[in-house]
Amino acid sequence: ILAKTLNVHYNHLSQIINEKLKLNFNDFVNKYRIEEAAKRLKNPANSKKPVLEIAYETGFYSKSVFNTAFKKFTGMTPSQYRKEKW
Repeated sequence: ILAKTLNVHYNHLSQIINEKLKLNFNDFVNKYRIEEAAKRLKNPANSKKPVLEIAYETGFYSKSVFNTAFKKFTGMTPSQYRKEKW
């Protein structure tokens, strides 16, 4: 959708992301998902919501993929992040 919106071939868009941002396409997308998940984890309105539910809400379909991506971009697990941000 992004490539179409920008009117470029998806391979070219992926190459630009790789070269300029030093991220592969999955990491590029996951970075935004993790940013949203982090906002939700530190929002008091979500304090009772399980971490896995937030993972699903932000586009992840696997707990392990979410945990791995979260740690990659924040340096801590989602549970650690939630505890530290409270």
